[in-house]
Amino acid sequence: MYTGTLIQDLMTMVERAERAVCGQQVSEVMELQRLYELQIPSIQGDEVFAGAA
Repeated sequence: MYTGTLIQDLMTMVERAERAVCGQQVSEVMELQRLYELQIPSIQGDEVFAGAA
């Protein structure tokens, strides 16, 4: 039976989905930042030689 809350139910479902996606994006960004920080060697004041001798 139709209760007249279809639009409200749909809006609630969309809001839940948006919150889930936002939370997932935040965790993915944090993970990517950690991986990025691990890949960059810290070269402060040290000489780095690259190439053939």
